[in-house]
Parts: sequence; C-alpha cells; structure tokens
Amino acid sequence: MIKDPLIRRFISASFFAAAFVWVAVTYFNVEAEVVWVLLIFSVLFVLGMIVIGLVGAPLVRLFRSKPSLLAQIEEEERKASAEGDHAADAEVKPD
Repeated sequence: MIKDPLIRRFISASFFAAAFVWVAVTYFNVEAEVVWVLLIFSVLFVLGMIVIGLVGAPLVRLFRSKPSLLAQIEEEERKASAEGDHAADAEVKPD
C-alpha cells in the first residue's frame, strides 16, 4: 500500500471532503452551484496564501538580517565591559 504519510493524509482528506460534499448535496438539498463556488473560493484562498508567503518570506528575511536595536545595545555593552575588565586587570597588575 502507500507508505508516505503525506500521500495517505491527502487521499484521506480528499475522500472525506468528497463524502462531505456528496452528503450535503444529496441529503441536505445544497445546490451544486454553491459547492462549486465554495471550491473556487477555497482554491483562490489557498493560491492567495501561497502568493503572500512567497512575497512575505523575502521581506521577513530582509528585516531579520539586520540585528535588532536591543541586540546592538547588548553587543556594545558587552564590548565596553570587556574593555573595562582589561583596563581593570592592567591597573591591578603592577609592572
């Protein structure tokens, strides 16, 4: 049988979605046109999310490539304290 869990989930989800639509149309008198409109809007929504992800991922990467202001402040404090420690060591050790 099919070993890949993603394929199995896709087949299972497709089966249950088709069963849901079949029950809605057959037993609850939902018009087939309503189901088609739902399908079209669902596909458009998914495609829109893909486009937003493709555009948004590079933007997020650009913003994250620059270190944050807090990280810059912490780095400067770390450098200042390291320089201060070296200066204090030099004062304690007489030559």
